[in-house]
Amino acid sequence: MDKTAAKTEVYAKLNLALDITGTDKEGYHLLDMINCTVGVCDTLAVSRAPKISVTMDGKPCGAENTAYRAAEAIERLSGVALAVDIVKGIPFGAGMGGSSADASAVLRYAADEGLISRADAEDAARGIGSDVVYMMTGGMMRARGRGDVLTPLPQKNITLAIVRRQTGASTAEVYRMFDKIGGSGAGIDAVLDKAAPRYNVLERPAIELCPDIARLKEEMRRAFGDAVMTGSGSAVCSVVDDREEAERVLSQRFGDCPFAVVTETVPFGLRRL
Repeated sequence: MDKTAAKTEVYAKLNLALDITGTDKEGYHLLDMINCTVGVCDTLAVSRAPKISVTMDGKPCGAENTAYRAAEAIERLSGVALAVDIVKGIPFGAGMGGSSADASAVLRYAADEGLISRADAEDAARGIGSDVVYMMTGGMMRARGRGDVLTPLPQKNITLAIVRRQTGASTAEVYRMFDKIGGSGAGIDAVLDKAAPRYNVLERPAIELCPDIARLKEEMRRAFGDAVMTGSGSAVCSVVDDREEAERVLSQRFGDCPFAVVTETVPFGLRRL
């Protein structure tokens, strides 16, 4: 990383519950979610540069990368090019918002540095991904609309075990499958009122595409008594009471998984180092 660049940790997102309530006039799915950010993060170094450049774990990225697209939006709005260096800590293909997190960090940098307004940053975020606006703030939120209509919820200190065994299907594939076979849940109001358990309506289509998610969810449920997939998969998260015991269980039962952690919720989406 460039030692003179502004360094930021940007935290992973979990959907404690996720519902789809319909589609809007443009065909986008309307979401209703309970979101939180947790202590798993990417680290970004951002600085002004003669031209846009983005690297991830030392490898150059192009316009397929959300941070690159955020930098393009900033250059269009401000005329300033940015160099971005990303060190990944959030796993790929997990439903934990890793790509959205990186874009949110670049946009927040530009807003905090006065290159663009916060409103312009949020408008750019909406054009990049449904989670990006949320991840510029993070914390406990109810997220509706396309994921960008945010209502703060009381911040809670929740300990979670999170496991991803294999990369899931793409988000687009999972939503297309949802359109074919649907999903079910009691409604987010019922979850918030503790009248219904946590759920994710994307589990059924994600499992149709990646059956191992069902096996992982059942193993997590047996281990911790609670297990729900986050996002479009493939990570599964469980609320746990005893961190030390959960770490022991993860080590014994899920030690062969490429990503298995116990962590806590954090009240923010980003932290400048």
